[in-house]
Order: sequence, then C-alpha cells, then structure tokens
Amino acid sequence: MEPQRAPTRAAAMLRRVVEISKRLVRGLKNLAIAAAVCVTGAWLVWLVDTPVEGTEGWIERIIALAVLLSPSAVLLFFVSGLRELASLPERVRTIPAGVRTEMASRPRSEARGALGLVAAFFRLARLVWGSREVLSPYAAVSIALRPAILLAALAASAAALVVMLASLIAIVIMSVA
Repeated sequence: MEPQRAPTRAAAMLRRVVEISKRLVRGLKNLAIAAAVCVTGAWLVWLVDTPVEGTEGWIERIIALAVLLSPSAVLLFFVSGLRELASLPERVRTIPAGVRTEMASRPRSEARGALGLVAAFFRLARLVWGSREVLSPYAAVSIALRPAILLAALAASAAALVVMLASLIAIVIMSVA
C-alpha cells in the first residue's frame, strides 16, 4: 500500500463507521427507552398490586428497579458514545492530510548523533503535546469500538429485549390477577 493512500483509506473507513453508527443510534435508543418504560411500568404495577411494608421493602424494590434498568442504561451510554463518534467534525476526519502538510512545513534539523536525537525527541514531544486537542475526538472512536464495549452493548440489547418482554408479561399477569 502506498504511504499516501493510507490516510485516505483510514478517512474513508472512519466515514463508513460514522454512517453505520448514525443508523444504529436510532434503533438502540428506541430499544433502551422502550425497555425502560416497560420495566418502570411493571415496577409501578408491582407497587400498586403489593404494597410495600417498611423501609426494607422499599430498598429491595428500588434495587430491583435499578438492576432491571441497567441494560437500558448501558445502551444509552453506548448510544451517547456513538453519537459522539458520529458528530466528529469533518476537519478531524481528514486530519491525516493536515498532519502531512504540517510535517512538510516544519524545518528539518541537520544535527546528527545524540544531540540530534534529543532535539528530535523534543520536537516530537512538542508536536504531540500541541496536537492533543486536535486528536482528542479520536478517543471516542477508540472507546466506542473496543470489543468489550461492543460485546457489552450486544449483551445489553439482548437483556433489554428480555427485560422488556418479561415486564410486559408481568404487567399482564398482575393486571389479570
């Protein structure tokens, strides 16, 4: 692969990831909200159906609600990461071209040996320190696309579906009884 084509290919891949994440955001957000509404509805029906006695009963019910709402919370956190990924500005997506231009405009040091190496190290450190602000949006990409986060979002999606269906069934059973 040619060195000049690598940044272009990376920018194209990032654009594809952003497009896919935009499509995924809507569905996951709707799933998380629907699951949270169903769980909260079932919890409220449970409260009406069997009144709480004492503080311990309230603590148990609040803990149960928190546990049942956790898949929705995980999905909403994942959706917020995907939204951040999708909102990367165009200038950041095409940063490799800007970095190439910046590096080409920098004067090269002619010093050789240990002194040249130390000088190059400090120039690199200054460049990295100065570009932290520009490169910080890429942190969202690395966090949102880690395998563990993707697996957690997949597990949370499955759990949200199960919790939503179980909540609807519980509402029907408690309403009939």
